[in-house]
Amino acid sequence: MTAPERAPLGAALALLLALVSLTGPVSPVLMAVAVAALTLLVGVAWPDLLELPSPVGTRFVVAGVGVCGAVLAVTSTDRFSSVSGIVMLCAVGVFAAFAQQMLRSDRRELTASLTGTVAGVFVSGISATWVLAQVEALSTGRSGLVAALAAGLAASLLLNATPLPPTPRFVSSVIVGTGVTALLATSLAGTGLLIAAGLGALVAVGAGAAQLLVGSSLIAREPLPSLAVGAVPVGTAGVVAHLAVLLLP
Repeated sequence: MTAPERAPLGAALALLLALVSLTGPVSPVLMAVAVAALTLLVGVAWPDLLELPSPVGTRFVVAGVGVCGAVLAVTSTDRFSSVSGIVMLCAVGVFAAFAQQMLRSDRRELTASLTGTVAGVFVSGISATWVLAQVEALSTGRSGLVAALAAGLAASLLLNATPLPPTPRFVSSVIVGTGVTALLATSLAGTGLLIAAGLGALVAVGAGAAQLLVGSSLIAREPLPSLAVGAVPVGTAGVVAHLAVLLLP
């Protein structure tokens, strides 16, 4: 998968989340399944993207945190909230990253391997915020807002696939992503135009920056690492969706 092909992968994942958010009562479960699949892509590709020396252990830890986070986000208990469960899961993931390094027979690049694995833990862990956003949106009748943000994200990432020079490509992706989000958020969720446009711009800029960061290395053009380059911007954008659903009136 080459550089121009990574953005369509991210756009396809974001579009999937948008469609899932509109499936009614089953949407939280379906969103959890979609997010779990997304984090599996991150987990499989992460050690190759960062060129870590212990790929098998890192894949297990990163993917395990992502899948468990998606499950916890859709499961409510009397003892702790879903948000608390994800925070505790990330803490367990950090401990697992340390344990993985301690169990390695090859002691090379311990610092790089540990920090890279911990970074992957948090990337996959926060992807569960898409599920949290959908659970909250379903209970408040605001699923349209989640769909609008995901669709705007898809449009922004799709524009990043165009063969334009970097600066015009980034600017056009932000403009189109903001416009799509604003249009859908106002029509589907009744969100004010300025607020909807601000959310769209935040998602588009954040996703573009995340994609630029994880796709900056030469190895990011290889097939397996490219999976993470496509999935990471989508997973991290869930934070904005969750905050929007929680905080907007």
